[in-house]
Amino acid sequence: MSDPDRRRLLAGGASFAGIAALGLCPAPARAQSSLAMPQPDSVEADRLAAEFAGGAEPLAEGLALDLPALGDNPAAVPVRVHVTGPITDALWCEEIILIADLNPKPLACRFRFTAATGSADVAVRVRLIRSMPIRAYARMNDGRVLMARQEITVAAGGCGL
Repeated sequence: MSDPDRRRLLAGGASFAGIAALGLCPAPARAQSSLAMPQPDSVEADRLAAEFAGGAEPLAEGLALDLPALGDNPAAVPVRVHVTGPITDALWCEEIILIADLNPKPLACRFRFTAATGSADVAVRVRLIRSMPIRAYARMNDGRVLMARQEITVAAGGCGL
């Protein structure tokens, strides 16, 4: 390549670089990527609770929810739920659900009981995405719905989201 050709090539390249830097060249369309995750909310958790209650007003007594104030391992937070009142042949718990309000899938677990079960007491370990309220609901065979709620603080990274 001769010297004048080389100079013309370099000058043309420099001109193109200047035009590109000013944004005057059309660029191919690219999808925008975002590292922002959608913020979880309790809308789905509220829907699950309302569906479980079936129109009954949940009572804030008769159900105990035991969990640590600080969950140091968010992948396995111990939770215990139990009906505090007497369970008899005439009055028993039919079902208990546990809701982790801000998890991507808030329904953590569901347990069904019969009169022959003898007690309504369950202990599980749940995975939590972050600090949040935990709710437990129990449906009694007489139609009452019992509720307990407690906040828990957890370390980051439980669900890996």
